[in-house]
Amino acid sequence: MSKRVVSFLSCFILILLGGCKAELIETKIKTSDIKRAISQGMTTVPFETKITIMGNSKDTRQQIKSFEEIIEQYVELDDVEIEKSMMGMDLLIEGNIPLVYGKTLPKNRTDPWALFLKKNNVKGLSGSYPYTLTLLPTRNFGGFKNKFSELNILLTPSASQPVSFKMRNNDKSEFNVFSGGAMVNGEAHAIYTANVKRKLSLTMKGGVYDTAYPVIFFRLD
Repeated sequence: MSKRVVSFLSCFILILLGGCKAELIETKIKTSDIKRAISQGMTTVPFETKITIMGNSKDTRQQIKSFEEIIEQYVELDDVEIEKSMMGMDLLIEGNIPLVYGKTLPKNRTDPWALFLKKNNVKGLSGSYPYTLTLLPTRNFGGFKNKFSELNILLTPSASQPVSFKMRNNDKSEFNVFSGGAMVNGEAHAIYTANVKRKLSLTMKGGVYDTAYPVIFFRLD
């Protein structure tokens, strides 16, 4: 795994485990993915994540294995690895997350989080940016959260997650984005707008995003 970052495995964000740290939720979204989701209702896009847990005892490894078993029940996984690190143990995960057009995850999906595309209802923005993209918990989040709590009462996955949206204009679309509170190429922006010709990475974490859901406003023609 070359990229160790992200997705809702940040649910493991469970710093509450006292030493459990997750990287960003990193998602990779192409303009063709967005168009497919809008036309078909849903598609999936890749995600990666890395969680570091302090300690390397047998109990720590067993708890990580239990985490993995829970995740497998809910998430569409491609690869899961456990590696030793200087800080303890790393749980490395790659998989796919739904990209849904509308408000509801399809009934046949068990994902605790999903990326949702919706029509923009914010006055003053909807004309220039008719759509929004956000990472939200689904109806399955409660059950997912409870399984972690049953494993360890200190474990309480957060509904809001730090995320990096890695977007690529792969079909020469007219792709304009607007966002508030984002890191772009290592620089912090209170407000950010761009005409995406090729690639763009927006990172939203910390501060207000500890409890608020990240939102990107966009136009795609």
